[in-house]
Amino acid sequence: MRYLYIKYIKRVLALSLSFCLAVLAFTSTAHAQWRPSKETGLTQTPPLQLKNLSNQLINISNFSGKVIVVNFWASWCEPCREEFGELIYLREKYGSQGLVVLAVNLAEMKPRIMQFLKGNGISENAIEILLDRNSTTYKTWKARGIPTTFLVGKNSVVEGAWIGAIDDADAEDVKNKIEFLLKQ
Repeated sequence: MRYLYIKYIKRVLALSLSFCLAVLAFTSTAHAQWRPSKETGLTQTPPLQLKNLSNQLINISNFSGKVIVVNFWASWCEPCREEFGELIYLREKYGSQGLVVLAVNLAEMKPRIMQFLKGNGISENAIEILLDRNSTTYKTWKARGIPTTFLVGKNSVVEGAWIGAIDDADAEDVKNKIEFLLKQ
């Protein structure tokens, strides 16, 4: 019996170590890679109807005719945390031109999100945070990890997604795609 217990403990430790190494490898190389819509599996915008931090229901269909950035994130995800400022920057830079940024939080409660915002000196209203408590919207959007950021054109067509953290919102890859859609 003792032998089986030791073997079990060794297996758990090995799996834990493997997981930690995989997380470290991912976070150290996490930067956004563009995937066109045909690679995301989405062409039309899936439904997105979630409550925000003020408990108001936000429906993506209310933003028809606007360019929309839909970002899936969580406060425990280090690349997501690092990317958050870039999303706020995008909203500030392009919001007056018709860009809407929706930051969809995965399965965290409001107190945890508020702790993240306060701890990083971010105003509750700096960006529209939506609560996907059971990750249903995340699954509907066919996101395959976080952070994932979808770009939706004015015609409600998903243009593609950045997989990984957007670490420079002024990078040509990001700026050109958003500005092109805003001009349409």
